[in-house]
Amino acid sequence: MSKSLEFSAVIFDLDGTLLYTLEEIAVATNSALARLGYPEHPVSAYSHFVGNGAKTLALRVLPEDKQCEEEHEALYSVLIEEYGRLLNTIARPYEGVMEMLAAFVAADKLLAVLSNKPDELTKVAVKKFLPGVDFAVVQGGLSDVPLKPAPDSAIGIAATMKLEPEQIIFVGDSDVDMQTAHNAGMIPVGAAWGFRGAEELTAAGAKVVLDAPADLQSLL
Repeated sequence: MSKSLEFSAVIFDLDGTLLYTLEEIAVATNSALARLGYPEHPVSAYSHFVGNGAKTLALRVLPEDKQCEEEHEALYSVLIEEYGRLLNTIARPYEGVMEMLAAFVAADKLLAVLSNKPDELTKVAVKKFLPGVDFAVVQGGLSDVPLKPAPDSAIGIAATMKLEPEQIIFVGDSDVDMQTAHNAGMIPVGAAWGFRGAEELTAAGAKVVLDAPADLQSLL
């Protein structure tokens, strides 16, 4: 992708793209596991547990012989409680994110956030860590809308912006985000500074993979 690319808006994933949240998610989830007597996982393991929402996270961290509905629901409930207790106490924006967002605003690009994190928690995190950024839409996971990689929410954001999907860059750090971009007809851009890395993003169909938030400004 070159600097001559024409686009009008950018949709960002949140965790692993704008915010470093992996340690916070790991601490909360391990606390939930410990409360129920299950083994904990190293922080690094969570880079592949996350990405598809809290329900899926709760299932993935359970021992294989405990992945039944009852155990899953019990852990999910405790996980939400623990995550609420720790919310936004360890997380932080990646270096260069605020400057990058300001550059896009200065270039008259519309901005949005789309996360599989529950909607209320997504909005709270954006308000705390990215203050003053004029996002057109901030949306997390909603009970009545399919999570990424389903394209529903991304297409809905495009409609809110009054843009066609092909006018929008979708930036994320996982295969889920790249699949979402493809499913929605948007331009997939990989954030290799996040949880998964360049190899997964390329394999998932990223048009370009960038190493740091500041590198996104080269697209302007």
